[in-house]
Amino acid sequence: MKEDSPNPGAGIFPPSSLCQIGIVVKSIDETIRYYRDVFEFGPFEIREVEYSTATYYGETAGYRGKRAFFHLGPIQVELIELKDGKTIHESFLREKGEGLHHIGFLVENLEEAKKKALAAGLKITQGFVRPDGTGFAYLDSDRVGGVVFELIKRPEKRP
Repeated sequence: MKEDSPNPGAGIFPPSSLCQIGIVVKSIDETIRYYRDVFEFGPFEIREVEYSTATYYGETAGYRGKRAFFHLGPIQVELIELKDGKTIHESFLREKGEGLHHIGFLVENLEEAKKKALAAGLKITQGFVRPDGTGFAYLDSDRVGGVVFELIKRPEKRP
């Protein structure tokens, strides 16, 4: 989409669908303590995650980790701690250290958004799709500008 596009937001995702900031950390527990004590952020929702059928650059590469979520206004902040497996988070932590990893955008249809991303010349670096079509896909958008974009299709209600 060009800067002067007559139809802004008609690309892979509408800019108004920004919903998440992802931060890769070494220790969620330590980060939560710091964010809570210094900035008074919270409450935090903590989850152990396992994605046994996740993909990493097109190959199945499951991984386990820990996530913590909190909100800053309407934006969800996701803290990401890897336990094991091959992921873009592991390579980010190894190469760059802790820090801002991605910004996430809600999409109505994950498969359609992925097709648009591929047609635009992007690659899916990592992803996971549930049988109901919900899930996520990280794009290699960081090759220019240094920030990964994530496509997110959330379930109607979380268990």
